[in-house]
Amino acid sequence: MKHAKRSLYECSHARVSGSLIRCCLGHRLLPRMDGGALDIKRLARGAPLEFKVCQKCPDFDSMGPPLPPEERGWTGWKTT
Repeated sequence: MKHAKRSLYECSHARVSGSLIRCCLGHRLLPRMDGGALDIKRLARGAPLEFKVCQKCPDFDSMGPPLPPEERGWTGWKTT
């Protein structure tokens, strides 16, 4: 049985701030980016948002089951 990856769509600590997504507890989502934040464009496209740092995060707080791909992103931004 394949284990589902943790996603920012289901973590209660993910926050959008302007054009960036951050962890409100200070975990760096993308280590190579300044501040560890990521661009909101990934969210708009409906990307999976499953990051390595989240998979074993001791502070991960699930708000519920993973969001299905068809419910991610918004019109005009999706990639095929």
